[in-house]
Amino acid sequence: MTDKPTPVLYLDIDGTVRQGKDDALGRFVNGPEDVVVFPEAVEMMRRWKAGGGRIIGVSNQGGIALGIVDERQVAAAMMETHRQAGQLFDKMAYCRHHPNAEHPEMARCWCRKPKAGLLIESALDLAARRPGEIYPPYMGLMVGDRPEDAACAEAAGVDFEDAVAWRSRAFRSEAGGDPQ
Repeated sequence: MTDKPTPVLYLDIDGTVRQGKDDALGRFVNGPEDVVVFPEAVEMMRRWKAGGGRIIGVSNQGGIALGIVDERQVAAAMMETHRQAGQLFDKMAYCRHHPNAEHPEMARCWCRKPKAGLLIESALDLAARRPGEIYPPYMGLMVGDRPEDAACAEAAGVDFEDAVAWRSRAFRSEAGGDPQ
């Protein structure tokens, strides 16, 4: 049996899929009650899935390491994001580390963006759960709203697109523009 190369859409969460600190929310998402998903992101996710791709959400959640937010709250917010996004994610992963954390175990890691660990670990985990699929970097796309998202994409060898530009394509076909 030959492994099937499958495209993966890696999505930053805050500011890309759901409102974050720099959007109308004006602060970090601290729990499920704060989650507001961008409808344009859901539309673009549907298009990706319709093309046979997988979707992985990746997020830095350093508030856990800093003691600002409880990990249960972060997990609940991720599940609420998945629900509001039509359950289109194949996997969601987050880094709970932060370089300013007091404990060294929480201050140093290989997963916090701009490092590529979240993308690599997530792709390997997804491949283990979906035998027969592989996720080559040349078929990957990372969408995010911050420089560390672009740097993460570069480190992982996948293409990058700015979140605002990506979401802006969602309803162009209705206005007679580019549907993709």
